[in-house]
Amino acid sequence: MARKQQSWSMVTVGAMALIVVGVTAYWFFGRNSDAPIEPTPTAVVETPAPPTPPPSPPVPEPTFELPVLDDSDAVVRNLIAALSAHPRLATWLVTDDLIRRFVVVVDNIADGRNPAQHVPFMRPNTRFQTTGEQPALRIAPVNFSRYDTHVQLVASLDTDGTAEAYQRLLPLMDEGYAELGYPDTEFSSTFTRAVTHLLDAPVLDESPTLTPRVSFFEYTDDELESLSPAHKQFMGMGPANMRVVQAKIREIATAIGLEN
Repeated sequence: MARKQQSWSMVTVGAMALIVVGVTAYWFFGRNSDAPIEPTPTAVVETPAPPTPPPSPPVPEPTFELPVLDDSDAVVRNLIAALSAHPRLATWLVTDDLIRRFVVVVDNIADGRNPAQHVPFMRPNTRFQTTGEQPALRIAPVNFSRYDTHVQLVASLDTDGTAEAYQRLLPLMDEGYAELGYPDTEFSSTFTRAVTHLLDAPVLDESPTLTPRVSFFEYTDDELESLSPAHKQFMGMGPANMRVVQAKIREIATAIGLEN
């Protein structure tokens, strides 16, 4: 916009200068003359166009400075907060040791364990509910809606931004993973196993029957009951929610460059 205004100003000034020259010539040469005077051709001098300013150099992106693991929470919060505008995300980032917590959760899932104890802030606010009676006791559909907000948050994550954040923070994840007792194993391999495990979880459109125990429920089907705790916890979200989460996991894994 500034360049266009500057060019227009130069054209205006040039035009005004030509008018002043013409009026002045008439005043001096034509005012008191009895005979018509042949007009003296006036040389029209074209105003040279202003030089085109060189293109502005690209603004370099701010250099990302990897913090030490013990002081990484603030940096992680800033990176993750930029990935989604979902209001619930902020409540998930108030805990400490975010990198270490994430590493433990991924390690649990990769081995098929239920990581719920490490993320208590993600626990639903309502109790688990069932419908029917034996032998047709099943998970109540309303139970799945307890995870709708969780799934909406996951779906809202910027895929490329999440992949970039993962790559930037991977050295810290390696460090946190070494602290768990795996100094010779790259965290990325465990992350890949966790992704594969979640994508392998079966999605059941029909809610399976349950068998009540003293303080929990089991699947009546032996094959389902033999699934890993991580699979069974994931299946508790319900088929629709599982599909959304699995789709987002695939997107992010592809953006990172993982093969599944």
